[in-house]
Amino acid sequence: MRWRFAGLQPCCTFRGPSDVKAIAAKQYIEAQHHQVTASQVYAAIDPDSRKAPHREPTPLLRDWIETWVAQKVDVSPGTHAEYARLLRRRVVRDLGDLRVGDITRHEHLDPWKAALSRELMPAGVVKHWQVLSQVMRDAVPHLRPDNPMERPRGRRGNGLPRPVAYPVCLLTGEEAGILVTACREPAKPLVLAALGTGMRLGELLGLRVRDVRLDTSGAAVHVVQALLRDGSFGPVKTRLSRRTILLAPSTAELFAGLTCEKRPDELVFTAPDGGPWDANNLRRRYWQTAVIAAQRCPEHPPADWVSRLSVSTCRCRGRLHGSPRFHDLRHSHVAYLIAAGWDFYMIQLRLGHASIRTTFDTYGHLLPHGESDRLEWLDEQLPPSGGPR
Repeated sequence: MRWRFAGLQPCCTFRGPSDVKAIAAKQYIEAQHHQVTASQVYAAIDPDSRKAPHREPTPLLRDWIETWVAQKVDVSPGTHAEYARLLRRRVVRDLGDLRVGDITRHEHLDPWKAALSRELMPAGVVKHWQVLSQVMRDAVPHLRPDNPMERPRGRRGNGLPRPVAYPVCLLTGEEAGILVTACREPAKPLVLAALGTGMRLGELLGLRVRDVRLDTSGAAVHVVQALLRDGSFGPVKTRLSRRTILLAPSTAELFAGLTCEKRPDELVFTAPDGGPWDANNLRRRYWQTAVIAAQRCPEHPPADWVSRLSVSTCRCRGRLHGSPRFHDLRHSHVAYLIAAGWDFYMIQLRLGHASIRTTFDTYGHLLPHGESDRLEWLDEQLPPSGGPR
């Protein structure tokens, strides 16, 4: 068989009574989009052939992972740390003793995927698969001829479990007021700022006084850095996350009170000890406590007061019925913008989304579907409910 590659016509010949190897070679060449040499085809299909190049044993996956992690420099420090953690924990534990060139999808990767699905949520399985796929992709072609984790030709997917989006909890103005009242200092200003700006928690915790503008030209905050997962400060999530957010009068007044006695290099939001917040501690000791307190009705207290997690079950309007995450304050902010008539492009810029598609996919369901002034016209076209007149 022949094919075109780099201006040449490589050729492979397989002898024998059966054409199994020839068919396999044809499928392999097509899967590589014809971007392979004859020696690579022999190495993949008939490694015992004298035409196949002699190759030294490939390194163990655990060793290649360490090399890959050391050379991975095109991601943020937080993402790099997450990749290293995922790879060194479950991937090395389950597949680390295999040689890179010996790993196959049927024998190793699909069973590993099934085992992960019994331990992790679908999003965790997908994350592990995507990171390991990057590792295997960078082993091509010097350690192996292909990436066994790529989507098989002719299939629509990789057979991965489908992640279920976390349900968004949008707070009305009344519900937000109940939550703010239940929140203790010094976390209360954080909640108000998140509702007023739509900033991510890490962006709020990394905000410094010099990034707040409160002059006569208009109040605004400049988002340039964030508090990362490892407790350090670094650049914001993406290029478009570096943005300027105009402040409503009430939010500008909030920031004025927070920054009036601080130096330009100080943090706007600080923990009780005056230092940077620990995000996990903030969520556990302040946010979750405030949500539980807001879910308790003064007229219908929970039956079990012994548990600090117990909440009321009544339907009274004076309590919070949902269980929002801190990130839901960002979602609620967008709901307020849409209700105020903001267009999606301006919302994208305010949130710092890399693509307006992200904005539409996340918040498109909040748009009013259909025009109320045209519903009467629609009703005239519909048959009467009682049948033909």
